[in-house]
Amino acid sequence: MEAATGSRVDASAILQLISDTPSGGTAIVLRRPEAPPFVVMGDDTAEGFARLRRGTIAYGVPESYQALPRDMIRAGHILHVRNDHRPARVDKAGSIFGPEPDKLWVPLDDDATPFERMRVPIPSLQRPAYVEFVLESDGDVLDYRLDGEASVGDGYICPYCGKLCPQKEPHTAAHGVAGHTHAGVAVGQDQDGPAPETGPLELRGHHGPGAQL
Repeated sequence: MEAATGSRVDASAILQLISDTPSGGTAIVLRRPEAPPFVVMGDDTAEGFARLRRGTIAYGVPESYQALPRDMIRAGHILHVRNDHRPARVDKAGSIFGPEPDKLWVPLDDDATPFERMRVPIPSLQRPAYVEFVLESDGDVLDYRLDGEASVGDGYICPYCGKLCPQKEPHTAAHGVAGHTHAGVAVGQDQDGPAPETGPLELRGHHGPGAQL
């Protein structure tokens, strides 16, 4: 879902780092279309973070990452946060990014310049909802202000895997009946294993019975 229109970035997800160390509680606005398996802050700490689930990004659902010793982080497919992100402050941070607005990192463009606007997905059913922020000041910490109210975009959110699709079919038909696939797993990825009991995604991060998120 990575997109930049002019100087606007369309974020694909919010990554939340879980730890008792200073890096814990950090929220990262993701620009990439897929969630990386591992995240490191790019400093000299002995800690990295591993994604707690597999599969495609579920639209508007935060991605949780658990702390691991750095030597357990496998090479490749790592998001090095300090390479192409900057710390930022935003208003309304607690309701969208988590309770620590001073621990938010936002992406930069390919020239390491802050985006003038940032569109962030929020939990929604069927139609993709989002909020948009506008850059107010560019310093050591970027300041973004919420611009207007939540809006609804184009596309369809699959109720089983949470993926944002251009339209409802043929994607949802490929899932078959409920229980065919893990929530958050792209169609066809779990055909080699047993089908879990899986229901549609629910809002606010609370998942349906047996959902594997």
